[in-house]
Amino acid sequence: QESGDDEYRGEHSDSDDEVDSDFDIDEGDEPGSEQDEAEPRRRRRVLTKAYREPLKSLRAKKAEGPRGGSQKSREVKSVPLELQEDVGDSRKHMRQSTTEHTRQTFLRLQERQVQSKRKKGGPNYERPLTQEELLEEAKITEEINLRSLENYERLEADKKKQVQKKRKIVGPVIRYWSLTMPLLPEPGRDDPVDVEGLDPDSHPAPPAPPGKCSRTFISFSDDATFERCFPRGRAPRLPVRELCPVTHRPALYRD
Repeated sequence: QESGDDEYRGEHSDSDDEVDSDFDIDEGDEPGSEQDEAEPRRRRRVLTKAYREPLKSLRAKKAEGPRGGSQKSREVKSVPLELQEDVGDSRKHMRQSTTEHTRQTFLRLQERQVQSKRKKGGPNYERPLTQEELLEEAKITEEINLRSLENYERLEADKKKQVQKKRKIVGPVIRYWSLTMPLLPEPGRDDPVDVEGLDPDSHPAPPAPPGKCSRTFISFSDDATFERCFPRGRAPRLPVRELCPVTHRPALYRD
């Protein structure tokens, strides 16, 4: 029996070494915060030293990857449509802004390259043109401008041909003319002259400008139209005076 007790004690003592400190505390007792923080540290240390993850666990972790992705996709799907549209609009706006910035930077680089070429002593220095070269370029531009002008005039002439011509009036025409004319003095009427008040040293007054009057005319294209509009009536017959056969004067009485 003693040997059996010793064996039992030895097994019990070994198991006591492996048991965590949580088993010594009763369920009703509430350990302090320091003990709670120290216990998981002890557990982690024991697990890292005594346990090694087999290959199966790695495979299981790899298999867990797509599950997490599916969970993320589910979470994204659970987002309301309004938020998704706002996010999409913001991304589009960011893309447009980035493209605009890149375009502006490209233009700035081109301007810098052109300026570097114009600078003196640069690798791509452009020498100023001489007077003869400038005159030759002016001649070329003049020829180009003349050709473009001829083409423009040709197009304008074609347009005028296509435009319908004004219809000419066929038949008799009556025109109404209204215009202003200078007022002419009536003949036979002169201004009275004061002979007594004349002074030989005095200068005559400048003549007044002639006045103006309105005149209206009606013209006819031919005489037939005028006669049709204003027909001539027969002239009335004048009464014939009877003469006295004796005196050869108009007779005062008639029998």
